[in-house]
This record gives sequence, structure tokens and C-alpha cells, in this order.
Amino acid sequence: MRLRLAVGIALLFGSVIAHAQVTNLALNPSFEEDEAILDDPDWLQWATWGDGDGLNTALTVDDQEYIDGVKSMRVEPQGAENWHFILLYLPVTSVNGTAYTTSFWAKAGAERPLAISYKATDNSVSWGGADFVLSEEWAEYSHTAVAESAELKVEFFCAASDVPFWVDFVNIYEGEYVAGITPSMLLVTAIDPAGSASVTWGDLKAAR
Repeated sequence: MRLRLAVGIALLFGSVIAHAQVTNLALNPSFEEDEAILDDPDWLQWATWGDGDGLNTALTVDDQEYIDGVKSMRVEPQGAENWHFILLYLPVTSVNGTAYTTSFWAKAGAERPLAISYKATDNSVSWGGADFVLSEEWAEYSHTAVAESAELKVEFFCAASDVPFWVDFVNIYEGEYVAGITPSMLLVTAIDPAGSASVTWGDLKAAR
């Protein structure tokens, strides 16, 4: 027990160092704070856009499935094309010609696609599209692209599959991808005195 706690504290310390390597430009990155998201009238921080059947998409802040904090965003998408429902974050002040990275953790009810793209907040130009395939396990996904405007938004193209999915721990930062930015659920590995390995998912709050 003492050994496991010590390893948890060591990993916690390493996680703090990793977090210090980037400045997250996304507020409320793990959906812990209450804010208007679906049809946000202010178009600030998290917001949505839909078209056609995509307007029937359901969003839920889920306190049963998460990888960071105690909440995540559950998306139950509708719409034939992936752009028929978009979850987006804006605005992000950017430097034209500078690389920006978006990383996030996600899982789905079954294997399904998810695309992201960068776009100027005035919708004048879009760039840096990327396609991912989500699995039934939490995993990190990331994409880096060079900004083409002085203010951008990140768009998640949620439709084209009605398989529900969850997104959590979104980081948007200047520069190339930085490995090791760890959410609050982490893999704890310990070796007991007999020499056998023990691997469990642990909560940083419990490790404290």
C-alpha cells in the first residue's frame, strides 16, 4: 500500500510538470463548469452548430464517464454528413503562420469516425482538417496545423454516425504536440516486494 501510494505521488508530480509545458487556451477543457453549450447565444467557449437532422443531436454533461475531473461531454449525434452537427470551441487568439495543437481524449459506444478542423472565427478560411477513428476505450487524439488567421475556432464534426461518444480533457495550445499531458485518471504501476507487477487505473485525488 505504501509503495502504491508513493508511485501515485510520483506520477502526480510528473503530471504537474507535464501540464506546465503548455498553456491551455481552452477554458473549461473538461466540462466541469456550467455553461451554455447547445445553441450558445453568446458563441463563447463551447458552442454548437447544426443543420438538418443534426439539429436533433443531444448533448449531455456526463458525470458517469470521464477521464479528467468528474465530467465529460456525451454526444448523441444525428445527421447524414459529419458537418451536420459541430461541437466547437472559440475564440482562440492566434498568430497567423504559427502552429497550434488540439489534443483531446475520447471514447465511443462502438468504433466510429470523428473529424476536427480549424477555422477563422469570422468563417473566412478553414484549414488543418483531420480524421480520427474512436474506439470503445478512452484514448488521446491530437492534431497540429499552422494558423491562417489571427483568431481561430476548433470544430469537432460529430455526425455521419449515430454512435454516441464522449470527449474530455481538451487542450488547445501553441506549438507542436507535447506528449505526457496527463488527465486526472492515470495508470499506476507498482512492483510489490515479491517482484510481481500490479497495474491499475487510479484517481489522482485518491493518490493524494
